[in-house]
Amino acid sequence: MTDGGGAHRVFRSCLYVPGHHPDRIERAYDTEADAVILDLEDAVPGPRKPEAREIVAEAMAGPAAKPTYVRVNPVSSGLCEDDIRAVAGPALAGVRVAKVDSPADVRRVAEVLRELGHPAKIHVLVESAAALEHAFALATASPEVTMLGLGESDLRADLSTTAEGPTMDAGRARVIVAARAAGLPNPCQSVYAEPRDLRGLLVTSKHGRRLGFLGRMAIHPAQIPVIHDVYTPTAHEIDDALEICAAVNLAALESRSITVTSQGRMVGPPVLARARQILELATALDLVTDVARPAEQTRAPGPTGFIRNRGGSS
Repeated sequence: MTDGGGAHRVFRSCLYVPGHHPDRIERAYDTEADAVILDLEDAVPGPRKPEAREIVAEAMAGPAAKPTYVRVNPVSSGLCEDDIRAVAGPALAGVRVAKVDSPADVRRVAEVLRELGHPAKIHVLVESAAALEHAFALATASPEVTMLGLGESDLRADLSTTAEGPTMDAGRARVIVAARAAGLPNPCQSVYAEPRDLRGLLVTSKHGRRLGFLGRMAIHPAQIPVIHDVYTPTAHEIDDALEICAAVNLAALESRSITVTSQGRMVGPPVLARARQILELATALDLVTDVARPAEQTRAPGPTGFIRNRGGSS
């Protein structure tokens, strides 16, 4: 998952934590998750929502060890605005708005954040067939929107379908296309609801990556290593991307219009775009350094034009 703001941040994993459990919130920051999401919505029983709001507000009042987002209740619940006003502290990176019904919901959330003078980003959760039909409109409803997400459990219930099948894949693809068409990053894959079934998590995560997701939500720390394994670029992917970009650099320096790698592979714009995406992710994860975009270097590159950190994970 990527998010806007000053620094370009990439999150392979985001760990959901129920907002009414302060002990779990504290432990979440000790996990390997790239980011933390404190939940005020479905994970919190109705009678405990006021308590959860107070706990999360306290957590957001000071610095946080990881980028932290808060999933707030839907605008239609009547709780959303009070949630935002309570948690809009220094540690809040963004709000994830549950069960968004219309662009008006998104604009209202943005208006509240502006009233508060808070720079938090907005993540829009698509959780119904109606919202899915308007995914692009939701993604472009406000400049503060930096991520589309899919609430698969609610969407699956609305569509009366199974978790893994063509109907849900169509919904997943719809959200990915809408996000990219709106100029947003590829979405983060929805949670896998069986924390003990790591095999199922692995299979569905690989499928999600093939669909075009970037990173995945987690509901238990045990899921994080599997998610990272799937969504971290491999050494082979990085080296292949390095070679492609180096070949483009060299072709530009030699004023050649045709780019061919050392393996004889011709490089066109789609191949280059994918290589750049891999290297941007790898750079954000400190797997490569000294990244310069192809055709933007003013001197001849070394063997690749990039340095892969051999000590980093792959």
